[in-house]
Amino acid sequence: MTNPKKTNRPDSYAATGPLRGLRVLDLTANVAGPSATMILADLGADVIKIERPQGGDDGRKMGPYRGIWSAAFVPINRGKRSLALDIRQAEGRDVILRLAKSSAVFIENFRFGKAASLGLDEQSLRAVRPDIIYASLTAFGTRGPDHERPGYDALLQARTGIVSITGARKGYEGRTGISVMDMGSGIWLALGVLAALFERQRTQKGQRVDSSLFETGIMWMHYHLLIRQFTGIDPEPLGVKSPAFAPYGDFPTADGKILIGISSDRLFVRLCNAIDRPEWARDPRYATASERLRNREQLESELAAVFKTAPMASWLARLDDHGVPSEAIQSVGQVLNDPQLAALGQLETVALPSETDAEPIAAQIPRLPLNFSETPSQIGGPPPELGEHGRDILTEVGYSEQEISGLAERGVIWLPGRQP
Repeated sequence: MTNPKKTNRPDSYAATGPLRGLRVLDLTANVAGPSATMILADLGADVIKIERPQGGDDGRKMGPYRGIWSAAFVPINRGKRSLALDIRQAEGRDVILRLAKSSAVFIENFRFGKAASLGLDEQSLRAVRPDIIYASLTAFGTRGPDHERPGYDALLQARTGIVSITGARKGYEGRTGISVMDMGSGIWLALGVLAALFERQRTQKGQRVDSSLFETGIMWMHYHLLIRQFTGIDPEPLGVKSPAFAPYGDFPTADGKILIGISSDRLFVRLCNAIDRPEWARDPRYATASERLRNREQLESELAAVFKTAPMASWLARLDDHGVPSEAIQSVGQVLNDPQLAALGQLETVALPSETDAEPIAAQIPRLPLNFSETPSQIGGPPPELGEHGRDILTEVGYSEQEISGLAERGVIWLPGRQP
């Protein structure tokens, strides 16, 4: 495949992030685990992605596609290197242990117990690298009656109560439109790895770090868990409304929807002035936050009638002039063209190799929402093709060309250009 614009580690990518020089051994797949290692890669770590020779990470098969590239796989696997390795074979496990000697971090998201059955548990890794950070991501954690159960994003949203508070109203519940459990647990795991690395600087000791989708969901629900404890009432779905404030939600204008957020009596006075209804601020039904909640439906009905009388841009300008928190509800296409996004430069164009076109596919991928003055993070190039860096990785840890060819012939590794 010809692609002169392609950028790959280690030859053409000079890591500038705070984790530069750090190697991470990544045995994760799908969304949650790769989200954690994506963060570490963007922060400068050399992330070696271990994939099955037959098909690789299941995330590669999550459509829609552009060429060979999955929309789900591309953003969370950028800047990594791929080694297609059969870890079911003893020789494959030996490769992992040799790589571990030069790795600071080992991350896996196997089903509970699988790492031990493969001989890739914490004890086995620590035998070759005593100070390694061993990180594990599961569905339900490492103990309790369900710790061996598998689980996926939507299922854990249901289990932790997120579905029960998401949607327009009771009876019309839904899951969140993003993989909040998968990506959220990946963020927590990456944060734990960073903390463990910091502690190792002080003690020279490695440790185990683990997180789970279940614990992530419980953390996201903290506010609603307290509502239940304080009131004895289960929170219900309110769409974009708030259980604590009113008016707080979406309103249709003459040509689009806006969202306003009134979280205090002071802001309500500003809203009333902005829409030329100053008398509402003195109306006993609306004068205080508790009364506005009590009379939410009537207030929202009156507001809806007002907002429908003028275009969205006009209302947003007036609300801004009066210091009322408000935003347009944008489509994904509108977000891509948002001038604030352009000003921040958070979308970075990455060239994806194309099997059919002479020119690579241009994909705009969000950078991490982190900015460093001295050690900036960056996207270290496109995601890897399956097994793309296998030969380089094995050479780096001392395998000879003859040994690499032997591993390929025995089906322990798969190299591009060979039949799997």
